[in-house]
Amino acid sequence: MDERKYVDAVMQDIAQRKRDFEGKVADVRLVLAELSLDGAVLRYSHNFAWLTGGARSFINMAVDVGVGSIYVDATQVVLLTNEIEGHRLINEELNGLQDVIKLHEDPWYDASDPLELGKKLAGSERVAADTGHAALDAKISALRVTLTEYERALYHALGRDCGRVIAEVARAIRPSMTEFEIAAQLAEKTWAAGVTPIVLLVAADERVDAIRHPLPTPKRVKNKVMLVLCGRRAGLVLSVTRMVYITTAPGAAVPAELLRRHEAATFVDAAVIAKTRPGVIARDLFAAVQSAYRERGFDGEWKLHHQGGAAGYLSREWIANPTLERVVGVNQAFAWNPSVTGTKSEDTVLLTAAADGAGFTHEVLSASPGWPVIEHTIDGVTVARPAILHLAF
Repeated sequence: MDERKYVDAVMQDIAQRKRDFEGKVADVRLVLAELSLDGAVLRYSHNFAWLTGGARSFINMAVDVGVGSIYVDATQVVLLTNEIEGHRLINEELNGLQDVIKLHEDPWYDASDPLELGKKLAGSERVAADTGHAALDAKISALRVTLTEYERALYHALGRDCGRVIAEVARAIRPSMTEFEIAAQLAEKTWAAGVTPIVLLVAADERVDAIRHPLPTPKRVKNKVMLVLCGRRAGLVLSVTRMVYITTAPGAAVPAELLRRHEAATFVDAAVIAKTRPGVIARDLFAAVQSAYRERGFDGEWKLHHQGGAAGYLSREWIANPTLERVVGVNQAFAWNPSVTGTKSEDTVLLTAAADGAGFTHEVLSASPGWPVIEHTIDGVTVARPAILHLAF
């Protein structure tokens, strides 16, 4: 019998987590110096998770500010929360960091404003919260997108689980299942893997053609299904899409027009992945996306949906557009999601330095073992993208 009172949901390596935390605290202190601040209060749940190695500061998943905040100054790090959450946060979510994070608890019925409390702790008015100080939030955002060795290991594990889960659910789809039933299976398997499904989309047939972000409905499957999962663990978010086509007549095949459209979507996906290289600017990647659509005869299709961008502690840390000046760097993750009406291609990819120190590699974190692929060679780089899974009954 498991009689533990407190349980770390991720079962992290404590020594690695602490080293990661200490490095990030040092980075935040450099930001304080750059902005002439005496302290910072991180209230956004994604910033809280980034600093602490994935701690969940929220109760309600639908809000971006949690029940706990982290205060940092030149000499201390303090968890700011109430007496309901303090013991849980410090013992479960911050497991292994109890000796380097102080705890400040207020009664739930007389809680202090976190920013005002931060000013008291600093003895200074020069304290900012990420929720109200654009420069501070921008600095933290820039730190978040470049992943540490520890974060990359967590991301690999998350990708393996999400890629496996979505494929298992896809292969289990049967004619006449409802979108709700498919979504329920995807949610169940995602939670069972210790992953939180923060975005879960399912569309059948006509809804795939009509709706880019299809929340599940009672619609029943005839042939085509799109499954989309954004799964979060240890704060990191992994995005993945898979397409399925069902036939029931002997010898029936996936329609040629759908195959043509999916080939185009995967070509755009492969093109932008291949061109996601250190030093490249987001607007230039977007131009490459536009060019790839045009090359496959779908000029203007990019206007119907955003094309993705950098991934990390948000499903998209930034979304590429014609003017965005963000610069790609090594050890950053990307989730591009080009779509051609009726289909879509999406995985989360990690850009890392090559093992020999020369060049770089693109690692598909969310690959699904045994899934059929389409290969495209772009600028000498061969990129495998998920094909449509054909289920014949």
